[in-house]
Amino acid sequence: MPSAAPPPFSCLVLDDDPLVGDLVSSYVARVPSLTLCGCHENALAAFEHLNREPVDILISDIELPELNGLELVRALRQPPLVIFMTSHPEYALPTYDLDAVDFLVKPLRFDRFLRAIDKALLLLRARAADAAQPATSSPEPTDEDDTFFIRTEFQFLKLHYAEVAYVEAMRDFVKVHLLDGTVHITLVNLKHMEEQLPPALFVRTHRSFLVNARHIEAVTNQEVRVRGAEVPLGSTFRDAVLQQVVQQRLLSRHPSKRA
Repeated sequence: MPSAAPPPFSCLVLDDDPLVGDLVSSYVARVPSLTLCGCHENALAAFEHLNREPVDILISDIELPELNGLELVRALRQPPLVIFMTSHPEYALPTYDLDAVDFLVKPLRFDRFLRAIDKALLLLRARAADAAQPATSSPEPTDEDDTFFIRTEFQFLKLHYAEVAYVEAMRDFVKVHLLDGTVHITLVNLKHMEEQLPPALFVRTHRSFLVNARHIEAVTNQEVRVRGAEVPLGSTFRDAVLQQVVQQRLLSRHPSKRA
């Protein structure tokens, strides 16, 4: 007999504009893998709902009265995966600290909404697949070996260090971004991944990002550019990044001295 289809993932919508809430709710209804558990206009009502009845995905506006979307997620003991919405693109950077799955700029389009949902579903399915598999110990990579394995939803996947652009933390799992644009999800937290990757190759730029130093093209006060992608650079990590990536290769005005 064919196996039963997995149950849909639960979703909650939060926006103080009822028209936006209705639009997003209609988008959710069009995705067979989702079920809508509620649509709130008030962040405090959503907070009570989430503490009483946790959901898999929260789709939340950022600009809200009394308690904004960022503050709401920080206040939750066990926040779900979050997709933020806003009319102000400059809010995107603070959402990195909350491990947001995606960031949607209003007015919302269904195709862009669907891409964000696909990211969330990929993470949720990877988590479910990992929970269903027996625990195994991963061999620690060595500096002599230029490859490593990660466990994805369906397979153990071999990657070369050189093809990894950067790694992005998403709470208890990470997204491994490759140079060709491919993204793989694996249930290893960023701290443990950093401990197992060669420190001469990978540098921490932010509490949520680990970057392949060989692919860094530019460094500013707040970002590093990695093959065209802008990755946040936290003030805590900036000096170490400059030392490891820039200083040893920086051309000096006085060739006899290193800057």
